[in-house]
Amino acid sequence: MFSRFIRLQTPSIYLNYQGRSRPSIADLFRWRYKELFDLPCVSPVLNNTSSSTIIGAYTLANTGFINDYQFINVPEFEGKGETTPFPFFYQNLAEAEYIVATYMFMCLLGYNPKSITILTTYNGQKYLIKDIIQQKCSWHPLFQTPHKITTVDKYQGQQNDFVLLSLVRSRHIGHIRDIRRLIVAMSRARLGLYVFGRFEVYDNCYELRNTMNLFKQKSLNLEILLNDSYPTKRHIGDKQTGIKVQDFTHMYKIVQEIIKIQQTLKIQTNISKQKELNEKLAKQEKEKEDKVVDKVEEIEDNGHIEKNDEKMM
Repeated sequence: MFSRFIRLQTPSIYLNYQGRSRPSIADLFRWRYKELFDLPCVSPVLNNTSSSTIIGAYTLANTGFINDYQFINVPEFEGKGETTPFPFFYQNLAEAEYIVATYMFMCLLGYNPKSITILTTYNGQKYLIKDIIQQKCSWHPLFQTPHKITTVDKYQGQQNDFVLLSLVRSRHIGHIRDIRRLIVAMSRARLGLYVFGRFEVYDNCYELRNTMNLFKQKSLNLEILLNDSYPTKRHIGDKQTGIKVQDFTHMYKIVQEIIKIQQTLKIQTNISKQKELNEKLAKQEKEKEDKVVDKVEEIEDNGHIEKNDEKMM
């Protein structure tokens, strides 16, 4: 309808500033617009304004990640990529598992689950991800559930700090070829966007070339940092060397190692606290005993004084 109004030369105002995404993430969809600038709240450098006007989170890197956005190539798992249990119900187990493992990694580093949204381009994948989250995360106090698990189409007009996106298809591009759907998918994240899919399938699509050219400038393996905790003190542009994750099985191993380390630290902390408590109780008991001894000695001293006074009389 709005397109028709424009074609009919209805008076209109063109909004050419965005205040949602980091400038680097906005570049993934900026090419689609005649002009699209960044508000000072997300980019003080591009707008030549004081850094005091920027929202703090936009100045910092994403905890545990080398990149603020990345396309993660997901190979076949046990010879399978996309599957269709029944017609038009597309699923991709490797992508679903990889996304859930990445979500678990983020939770272990201290991310608020409500700041993370998981998106996908197909309903079948949505239900698969929900099932895996239910099995591995929802019951666990360390993970819980993300803010939303839904499709790109259903998430129009919404946003979140971090978005994990599953493209699902590994044989043909599917309906993400529609530029409008691509722009919606790329523009939902404020601070971090991590896209999981079969890179060569989408890289060969002419309609997606501007976005894919930016993705291919970064590694196609998810790059993470283990010695980081939320919120990070690293700033955008800080050079770091991290780990390149090979696939979702590798990611799950990393998650399990972090859980073991955190459990060990928790046990050590509990032992240390118990030791401190025991020492405190022992000290209090010793102080009580000393007071009793002092009182007994005082009573005995008073008894000796009274006896001496009687003798003198």
